[in-house]
Amino acid sequence: MKNILLFCFLIISGSLQVRALDIQKIRADYVAAVRNSGKATQLCKDLEKIKNPEPLILAYLGSVQAIKAKHAWNPVSKMACLKQGFETLNMAVLKDPNQLEIRFLRFSLQFYVPAVLGYSKNLDTDKKKIIAILQHHNNTQSPQDDQMLKTIVRFMIDCKKCNTQEIEVLKKSIA
Repeated sequence: MKNILLFCFLIISGSLQVRALDIQKIRADYVAAVRNSGKATQLCKDLEKIKNPEPLILAYLGSVQAIKAKHAWNPVSKMACLKQGFETLNMAVLKDPNQLEIRFLRFSLQFYVPAVLGYSKNLDTDKKKIIAILQHHNNTQSPQDDQMLKTIVRFMIDCKKCNTQEIEVLKKSIA
């Protein structure tokens, strides 16, 4: 019985480590996908293969679907990519509305998509939620998550959408 429990524990802990590594790879691939259409297509295919993805994976899928619009040359294709991407990303937000990285992915996409297209409706809501999450977060992340936190904070400060009080909250969250 002990051996069975030990085996189960090793399998579970091993899969958790793989998932942790996978999210790091997904993050890196996502950054590459912004600049490279081939990477965007491949990451989208890889993420679409995941059955019942957790909300964060779903958020990356929606984000890369939307990023594919940047690489499309046909205006109809661009709009279809954006629509599909934001639908997927909105599902991720509904599944886990308090997950910082999911809110950040949606905020950052909305920031870059022209407001006239109608995909910036949640920009202010997401900004407020990100600030609220960071105001109450504890600094117990892994080094990779700490790096992501710093990336989020830098982006939020640099985007010029935050007031002085919000910037102070952002700075305190990485202090």
